[in-house]
Amino acid sequence: MKKILITCLAFLMSTSVAFAWERSGGISISLMGVDTNVTDDIDNNGGTPDTTKSITNDIGVPSVFLEATNESGKASLTVGVDLIPMAAELDSRSTTQSHLGSKTTNSGAATTGTNKGTVEISKHMTFYIQPGVRVNDDTTVFVTAGYVTSDVETEVQSVSSTNKTVDDTLDGTKVGFGVKRNTDYGFMKLEYSETDYDPISVVTGNNTKVTGDIDTNSITISFGRSF
Repeated sequence: MKKILITCLAFLMSTSVAFAWERSGGISISLMGVDTNVTDDIDNNGGTPDTTKSITNDIGVPSVFLEATNESGKASLTVGVDLIPMAAELDSRSTTQSHLGSKTTNSGAATTGTNKGTVEISKHMTFYIQPGVRVNDDTTVFVTAGYVTSDVETEVQSVSSTNKTVDDTLDGTKVGFGVKRNTDYGFMKLEYSETDYDPISVVTGNNTKVTGDIDTNSITISFGRSF
């Protein structure tokens, strides 16, 4: 799916003006709420997790975008790609755990410590389409559907096991809605969206499985110009 979206986007971005695609680009700033559910399965047996924790925090995220828009009457279709140009720590979590029979001690004594997990993303890209309807000469309302992918580095420190760092790919889907307003200097967009990322898991050297399920909701303001 990713390759298909990239191919379609590249074609639309290179299409001549004879096909009535208007190309534009700009910057965005998102206020993002990050909801994370972290589970720790000490024996990786697929049973009930030994610890579970859900936490929410807020972060600000800048990005750049490139898109193309085709209009027909009051209807429009925009396709684009949004890139977060720097690495960022998407989430960092810790929870205190106490359990019997620690794998590190091989005894029946209770062991208490802190499990920690950090997720750092880079090359975060969103490929999106935005069907819209023009409500007046300068204003268009639209909905958003997108595919999200990024490189991710996950570092896990577990009280029951050794530390481990894993490089992987984090994928997800995005849905949203918003309004676009033309101005004398280009255009601006205001959008609300939600992104559901696929769960990511790390199994440490002593077979402890730590799983993180990340969802985000964002309010984004964008400024762009045609070229």
